[in-house]
Amino acid sequence: MKGLYIEKIKNINHINKLKEVINEIKPQLKGDLDIERFHDNGEGVDRTYNVYKVKIGKLEYILKKTDENEIGVYENFLDGKNLPVPKFEGGTCINKTSWILIEYIPGMDLRRFNKNMSYECADSLSHIFNMYWQENHFEENKLDNRFDRYLRRINKRANCLKNESKLYFAYSVFLERQLTCPRTLCNGDFLQCNAIKNDSGITLIDWGFSGVMPYSLDISRLIAHGSEDFFPFPFYMTDEYRKIFLRELYNKLLYKPDYKQFIWDVILSCLNECIEFIESELNDSTIDRDEVFNYYYKNAHILSDIILKGKEQLNV
Repeated sequence: MKGLYIEKIKNINHINKLKEVINEIKPQLKGDLDIERFHDNGEGVDRTYNVYKVKIGKLEYILKKTDENEIGVYENFLDGKNLPVPKFEGGTCINKTSWILIEYIPGMDLRRFNKNMSYECADSLSHIFNMYWQENHFEENKLDNRFDRYLRRINKRANCLKNESKLYFAYSVFLERQLTCPRTLCNGDFLQCNAIKNDSGITLIDWGFSGVMPYSLDISRLIAHGSEDFFPFPFYMTDEYRKIFLRELYNKLLYKPDYKQFIWDVILSCLNECIEFIESELNDSTIDRDEVFNYYYKNAHILSDIILKGKEQLNV
């Protein structure tokens, strides 16, 4: 399993266009730039990303094609806050295309998850959660409009369950809780491939889907995918590591519901993770239902059984 790797760009026109972007963001960078592009074949398909490693002398950066949301999150939430995220160097929009330049973080991602990562993920995530925690949701306290977009998306997702009565009723419990669940700044895509581990701890990267949303979103994203046999994603995860991460994160939160409610919120959001990954097949019967579908469909039913029994039946 090769996973993430980088290759030098050979196309001169491509290189020159990237140099123009870098000069627009950080014109003080002078000298020969070495630019490499990120690829990933960790799921058996080689993917090419509009993400580049830029070197000039001893300085190293990440240049990424993005959107206004990610630049705004860095400017309004992350920059200068001493949080476990890459340092923000600037952003720009050229020909209706947005770009962001951030610090390059050396290290490895979390695909081969281990016990230490459980503790370190809890530490990093709690720092972010504690800074932006919102217990009450009054109109004047809203920090961005990300929750509104999130709410529209998950309500639309529920339509795929019209022929799945058990999943539908369980998902309805999830939808109802989202209206009152405490919110904080969430990465929005906290998969193992979107974090970097090194001697300084764990840094969360890729903030393109981020914003103020229910706190359980990032928690469930990390633990709902991956298993001891790396199926269906190339992420390793065990129940032991999940339990350590959950307990450590809970202990580090300055503001939090009781522990049973905390676990209940995570279970509800894990159901949403499963439904997201089978949504297309449920909406379109012509799409083949492969082993990945079966994996998430089975887990969705297991979670629904727990949810329909009620929070009071949890043994935590």
